[in-house]
Amino acid sequence: MLKYALFGIIVFLCYGFGNLIGTSALIIAILYTVYLNYPAFIAIKGNKEINNRNLELGYENYKKAYKTNRASADICLTYGMLALRCGKPDEAVATFNGLILNPKIKLNIKNQAKQYRTLAFYKLGQVEDALEEAEEIFNKYKNTTSYGLICYLKLATNKPIEDVIPLCKEAYEYNSDDRDIVDNLAFAYIKNNEYEKAKELVDKMLEDYPTFTEAYYHGAIVYSKLGDIKKAKELLDKLEENCTSTYLTTVSDEEINNLKNSL
Repeated sequence: MLKYALFGIIVFLCYGFGNLIGTSALIIAILYTVYLNYPAFIAIKGNKEINNRNLELGYENYKKAYKTNRASADICLTYGMLALRCGKPDEAVATFNGLILNPKIKLNIKNQAKQYRTLAFYKLGQVEDALEEAEEIFNKYKNTTSYGLICYLKLATNKPIEDVIPLCKEAYEYNSDDRDIVDNLAFAYIKNNEYEKAKELVDKMLEDYPTFTEAYYHGAIVYSKLGDIKKAKELLDKLEENCTSTYLTTVSDEEINNLKNSL
């Protein structure tokens, strides 16, 4: 705001030398303001595309904003997240590294970049790096994202379920309204054959997050295990109707089709 106030003062003073000089200064100030804020304008356009469920177009707009080299740290972070969601983990890691290594970036942005870089490492097959970074983050900062990451990675890498369930329960006590935390605990119960407990969580997810792929998939598993095949099939049909998968969706199309064919 101070910068724009200074522009205003300069333009005002320029008018003291005549309308031509003042108007010229005003035009220059407007053009320079547009130049400075161009990344933000492009990011706003990207947000509109994302809200319209055009993830790829949203990503392309954020990429344009990032490539100006004038984008804010928040825009850079969002760009990295979108690159990851669109199946470009190498691109995401490079973006997150740029934020993490930049001494001018605030600590909270660096921490968020590290959290999302963990997922990128996992998607790149760097499982040990992902687990190591997730544990490092979790030991320093216990928040919704770090709980979700550490539980997901331990489940995905088949760590002993007797160790993972208490951690998932702890995460659920921390934030029972986060869909990833709820899903982690439901999946942990499924892996431990505790289907009634999983059903309570699945029903909660289906009500609260009607476009969440994992809720329908894990729900179908639970209901099939409890003998309600009709309900399981209904959930898989609704999955196709209501959900759009991304690169970060933890359930693959192959897994969904295999489950459907098994019912």
